[in-house]
Amino acid sequence: MKVVIKLITTIMEVFMYEEYYKKIEKEGLLRNRKEGTMETYKANIKKFLEWAEKDPEKLTLDDCRNYIYELRVDKKMSTQHCNGINSALKFFFRYVLRKSWDQDVVPRMINDITLPKVIVLDDVEKLIDSAKTVRNKAIIALMYSSGLRVSEVCRLAPNDVNMHTMQVHVRGGKNHQDHYTILSQRALDLLIEYWRSYPVKRDILFVGSKGKHEPLKPSGIEIMLRKVGNSIGMDHMHPHILRHSFASHMVESGVPLEYIQAMMGHRDAESTHRYIHVANKALMGITSPLDHPAPKKRGRKKKNG
Repeated sequence: MKVVIKLITTIMEVFMYEEYYKKIEKEGLLRNRKEGTMETYKANIKKFLEWAEKDPEKLTLDDCRNYIYELRVDKKMSTQHCNGINSALKFFFRYVLRKSWDQDVVPRMINDITLPKVIVLDDVEKLIDSAKTVRNKAIIALMYSSGLRVSEVCRLAPNDVNMHTMQVHVRGGKNHQDHYTILSQRALDLLIEYWRSYPVKRDILFVGSKGKHEPLKPSGIEIMLRKVGNSIGMDHMHPHILRHSFASHMVESGVPLEYIQAMMGHRDAESTHRYIHVANKALMGITSPLDHPAPKKRGRKKKNG
């Protein structure tokens, strides 16, 4: 009997929560939030509701505070992840529950800033060569050579790649803004080879190869790149590493930061400036003052007579 009651209670909670999930989607659409952002919010809020085990209308800021504290202290969750959950709960309280949010009660953490991981060009070449299909080779080459986010790769349309101007038009970027970035000849050659090997009329450039012609998902590209990396001893390979490497190598080549910012689609210049820290200073011609020859001391000339 207890099992039946618990099952009925669980079913009722699912239906009750579903109403709130729909409200989250609606509020996200009204504010033009990215679909990926709202999916993350929903996932985080769902875990919070499961943890709280109470009527959402009776939730308090102390519940949020205790939940994030537990994640940080007991589960050792990163500050970035905790702040992401903070944003989701703030959205839920303000726009769905219509309750006030006090940042002093549920504070955001000071982020631990880590430097982006980058790889050298030889490693990029190894990744491209080790990919088994021309589609995957083209994806890796394009992500690195144009500095694209994995979500941007998934949304690319054939017409977004302009072989005449050697540019890629990135639509609907992370910051709700379109931008252009460069296109390399190597990537273009692979894209042409991929298109000719799979000449199916479609609106999205990269699709699955199992006959359904469905757009690739970011998770699919992440899994592919991780497998390719593992096959050559490069563990924990991720699409963003290719993007970071593009920016770092641009800095090393002396490309002005404002140009790199535009190609990366960064709204904040600080997001671009961090690549100065990981760029190879030796390649930029910067040397330590210890290796500079000491200036010769000039003695006073003696006067004749």
